[in-house]
Amino acid sequence: MASKRRKSIRATAGGAAGCGPFGIFLFFGLIWLLVQYWWVLVVAGVVVAMIVALVKSAKTPRPLATPRPPAPVQAPEPKPVRKPKPARTPEPIPLAGDELAAHMRALKHASRVRAMQDWDYEWILLAFPGKSSREISEIANAHFARGRSIGVNYGDPSVPSFKTPKPGQRSP
Repeated sequence: MASKRRKSIRATAGGAAGCGPFGIFLFFGLIWLLVQYWWVLVVAGVVVAMIVALVKSAKTPRPLATPRPPAPVQAPEPKPVRKPKPARTPEPIPLAGDELAAHMRALKHASRVRAMQDWDYEWILLAFPGKSSREISEIANAHFARGRSIGVNYGDPSVPSFKTPKPGQRSP
């Protein structure tokens, strides 16, 4: 019986092993497919890499927690005191007619009195240049408490103002 001889490497170099001369066409066809559809291979490689990374991260055990030092003992915090709700101001009643006119006159009078008191305070500051601000405030408060104003009748309540009727005249 004749023993089978092995084929040399040169004999198989002519084409793909076991395909004969047709193997070279298969080889070039495979190269063409790789060149044509390279992006499919890249996407598939990325998907495989992500799956491998997920599997590896899921299998790795979590690091052991380091024990914390015990916290110093403190007195328990008091419960917060409930804050009172802010006081609600009643909604203003819309004014009309005579009420509105009286309200506007009162506001105008208050603003004039405030302006006169500011003017009086400035005059008192000029009249007493050596006094401290506390002493000036005391003088001004005493001045205003007596109902006096430098802006009206020069601080003398005995001098009649423009709105008061003269003696002997009756108001209509």
